[in-house]
Amino acid sequence: MQFKTVSAAAGPYDAALRVLPAGAPVRFCDQALQAAWQAHFGGDPLTLEHRQVLTLRLPLLGGFTTLLLAGFDAGVPAPMDAFRSLWARLGALLAECRASNVFLDALNEFSFASEAELLAQACAVLPLCEYTFDRYRTEKDPRVEHTVSVLADGALAPVLAEGASLAGAVMTARDLVNDIAETLTPAELARRCRDLGACHGFSVEVLDRAQCQALGMGLFLAVARGSALEPQFIVMRYRGGGAQPPIALVGKGITYDSGGLALKGSGMELMRYDMNGAAAVIGAMCAVADNALPRNVVAVVAACENMVDARSYRNGDVFPSMSGKTVYVRNTDAEGRLTMADAITYCVRKESPSEILEVAGLTGSVCNFYGKVCAAALTTDPALFDRIAALMPVTGEKYARMPDFPEYRELLKTPMADLNNAPEGGAGGILAGLFLASFHEDVPFLHVDFGAMPFVKSKSDCQGEGGTGFGVKTLYHYIKARGTDA
Repeated sequence: MQFKTVSAAAGPYDAALRVLPAGAPVRFCDQALQAAWQAHFGGDPLTLEHRQVLTLRLPLLGGFTTLLLAGFDAGVPAPMDAFRSLWARLGALLAECRASNVFLDALNEFSFASEAELLAQACAVLPLCEYTFDRYRTEKDPRVEHTVSVLADGALAPVLAEGASLAGAVMTARDLVNDIAETLTPAELARRCRDLGACHGFSVEVLDRAQCQALGMGLFLAVARGSALEPQFIVMRYRGGGAQPPIALVGKGITYDSGGLALKGSGMELMRYDMNGAAAVIGAMCAVADNALPRNVVAVVAACENMVDARSYRNGDVFPSMSGKTVYVRNTDAEGRLTMADAITYCVRKESPSEILEVAGLTGSVCNFYGKVCAAALTTDPALFDRIAALMPVTGEKYARMPDFPEYRELLKTPMADLNNAPEGGAGGILAGLFLASFHEDVPFLHVDFGAMPFVKSKSDCQGEGGTGFGVKTLYHYIKARGTDA
């Protein structure tokens, strides 16, 4: 989907969109649309309620267009969430009518956000309504190339481009999560990162098993041991901030998780999406580079499979980490935190970041507690969480902060080693976050457990069954805001 600014409707258009304040008489900013409406419905006192959408055919500029009229009440709670939801519905209707040439009337009659903010949101939602993953189907979904002409000042063209690029980054993450483990091996994930880096403008370095061994990544390599596929330690770097220390992103990159010797009893067909944290940081890097944000960013993915083999690491083993701390492996199905512990240490010691944001769909505990509403965060620096929380109206991605009381930290202790990777105690999400927080040294650190947010089993207006791309928008807007702070 491509967006461009125009000063007037030039037509003909397959569809036209107009979002009006709820309860206001129908009127248009574009003169041609207003004239066409007046000629056919000038005496109609029509108003629309909040989220009410009407569809009709209207003669316009020598042809006929499908006109979508929608009402919106800016006084509702969480108006930006409601605004995105409305645009998801409008995008789904556009997809149904297969409109390829669309006109969007001005979005300048709402006071809860600027015109630029509203346009950015609309452009970030509409392309997602077209998304489908049909790579392995012999009959593909039909593709329609859309051009959306937006009645707006030409100075707002970068806003449209930013929204579209962010939607593209979310779809990149969805593609990675949706692909199957047979295809998206650690080596294939590394290859795609290289291709994306070349396309969007960030560099990619991949460390092999021997290099990881030389760095002392005992935890990462222990997890990788049971797979016939070689592990890939992927480092992506974007330089937009001169001499500033980079913001570090770490994403869980388990391309398939059988549970290891602690074999999963059910749901293994979905374990291809255990790399959703990696997908989020990869997508975010694409958007950051596309929009030339003025910050340095490094993103790290320790990619491997957690499989069953004679060489698999065992429940009850002890392994050294890159940090020097030793870890007692109580549960081989708590593998993601092991790989990311070494990734966090790598960031601290090799990249000297200003802060580290680590993301993963990590524990069933968070899935069960927070459900499909929000992700969970744990931090050593409250300011990091405050910055994430402040972005929730902009991104629509919600987070709750988990506690880090000393009593929880006590549970990580074991007589066998410095740390226990999966202590008993019930608070699985908190304990996983505190385990990872043991490796950030003195760098401000935020852990995010996506929980159930990265994958859905049912279709909605702008979301098909499968990967959601959750986290991409948060990471992008976090880095964007930090560029402003610098």
